[in-house]
Amino acid sequence: MSTKRLWLCAILCMLVGCSTSAPVQDTPQRIQLLSPQGAPALATLNLQAHGDVRYVSGSDVLSVELAKPDGVYDVILAPVNLGAKIMESGQCAYRLEAIITWGNLYAVASDSYQSGDPFAAFGENAVPGMILRHSKISDSITYYNSAQDVQAQLLSGQYAAGLLAEPALSATIAKAKEQGMNLSILADLQEELTMGDRKGYPQAAVFVKVGSETKSTAALNAMKHLLNESDTSEDQRIAWIEEIGVDELGVGNAKLAVASWERQNLHYVEAADVTAEISAFLAMFDIAFKTSMLME
Repeated sequence: MSTKRLWLCAILCMLVGCSTSAPVQDTPQRIQLLSPQGAPALATLNLQAHGDVRYVSGSDVLSVELAKPDGVYDVILAPVNLGAKIMESGQCAYRLEAIITWGNLYAVASDSYQSGDPFAAFGENAVPGMILRHSKISDSITYYNSAQDVQAQLLSGQYAAGLLAEPALSATIAKAKEQGMNLSILADLQEELTMGDRKGYPQAAVFVKVGSETKSTAALNAMKHLLNESDTSEDQRIAWIEEIGVDELGVGNAKLAVASWERQNLHYVEAADVTAEISAFLAMFDIAFKTSMLME
């Protein structure tokens, strides 16, 4: 081939961008997700490839972040009544996408418990207290700041019965056994309050920041698969928990957290499909449900 033709070929390649490399594919954006410790945190086990997850104790941080007009989090997991109350003010940048927990509260008691004995509980003005009062399990309730406080009261023998949530319940029963005590489930509070055709009540929810819908799709699909499909083995779940850390997740023990999975009632359900249940539950907190709370 002549030198002139070689130069022409080179110029044409430059103009048309001749290349044998594969086209560059867009990399999914990583999301920022905020979650409370405990059962809701277990819904995030397989999200490490999709974003950065921060776990917090209690609801104070959740409230602050949900109320920010332009917070850093694309997705926040929080009690449905907490998010709805903030949305009710009209100043919330988040909308309700799904419900992921349907109640994980249980009354636990030792062998010495007799009806009418003092009962230790937590969350007086939150979901636990509301559900406990509805169940009418005890008329002699003392409320403490946290489930950890109730656990301490039970393990010290100060109370023969109390309120706990999974997976802390299983961890407490195991610790009691190590101390020569026998604690067992006295009542499944989800049996005491059933809304619609589903056992339990809408508790922890997924709130998505307006504008982050597309960005969050892959992560939410992964969460839905983890909670609704049965193809993730117990060993895989344990491995994820140990990788993230039991203290970080607030679950106490990886094997117990997985063993109690069914009692945690973890199911991903689109909020738009259970508006009647959400409305009935929010009414218990004097919050009026509006369709504008839903993510479009």
